[in-house]
Amino acid sequence: MMLGAVLAPSACATDAPIAGPVPEVGFQHLAPVRLNVSIVEVQSSYQSPMKAPNAEHRFATPPAQAMMGWAKSRLRAVGGSGNGAVATFIVEDAKVIETKLKKTEGFKGFFTYEPTERYDATAVARLLIENSETGSHGEIEVNAARSIEISENATLSEREQAWFSLTETLMADFNAQMEKQIGAHLSQWLDPPVPK
Repeated sequence: MMLGAVLAPSACATDAPIAGPVPEVGFQHLAPVRLNVSIVEVQSSYQSPMKAPNAEHRFATPPAQAMMGWAKSRLRAVGGSGNGAVATFIVEDAKVIETKLKKTEGFKGFFTYEPTERYDATAVARLLIENSETGSHGEIEVNAARSIEISENATLSEREQAWFSLTETLMADFNAQMEKQIGAHLSQWLDPPVPK
């Protein structure tokens, strides 16, 4: 899904950084997902290359950080130490790719503000639950994607706000998919269990 292009109110706006604290994508307002496991482990196998065309390292809240924050906020182990089951959340892909967009040439292009960059964000993670004592096993994978275009006349603070909004909407999709997949495929580990 594409968000609208970010437009600055005037061409003479300055590239001032965001004032005050940097906003964070949070999930504390959502009820925890109570899992009948002894522990929830949160990991990431994704390593950002930290260079173009990747752009996630420039975000105040990169998708990998947001996904790990989601797991730590929402996944709650309530099975006790003798339960035997372990839930493992693994971030597999959290890239944001920046693509330069072609601008209209000639006289029209000179007087027209157009999107000059597109950012394609991806959030892929697995949730695995295993019980070494009983041999029971369950696994889901969620893949969310969002894109945004940013206008050439956007200020730095508007660009940073657009990146934050991109991560926020990406994580809203990710959260909805996770809730659906957990209910559909890992319901036996929910506390209380979902009735069939």
